[in-house]
Amino acid sequence: KGEPPREDALPECPAWLDDVARAAWHDWLPRIAAMKVISVGDRDALAMMCDTWSRYLMAREKVREMGEMIVLKNRDGSIRLVKRNPFSAILAEHGDRLRKMMSEFGLTPVGRARIGAAKEQAPNGKVEDIFTRRSAGA
Repeated sequence: KGEPPREDALPECPAWLDDVARAAWHDWLPRIAAMKVISVGDRDALAMMCDTWSRYLMAREKVREMGEMIVLKNRDGSIRLVKRNPFSAILAEHGDRLRKMMSEFGLTPVGRARIGAAKEQAPNGKVEDIFTRRSAGA
């Protein structure tokens, strides 16, 4: 039922991450490792979170440059169309994804509380999968 015991080894940063994502990896990995909630098998999930962070920052910069709204004008200078910047939607989407992923690794208050609750409820000090316990009606 519970999660397998964590190994002492930590996952290695994938070569395909860009510089921003790699910096996030090196910032987040020690914090996650200190909570003892990561193993080598979590490499791809952490890489995805770091890559999403990089994309989030890129979209954020585009929104800063272009604004939340894009105004298209006619040749005479009159406003033809006002629409939402597509990067604003991308920013919101990546923000939602990040919040969920960060919670999984205990990088949000709710995520840390969930991990702490799972550790406290686990017999013999082993961390159990909190979702399995909930679905079983525990």
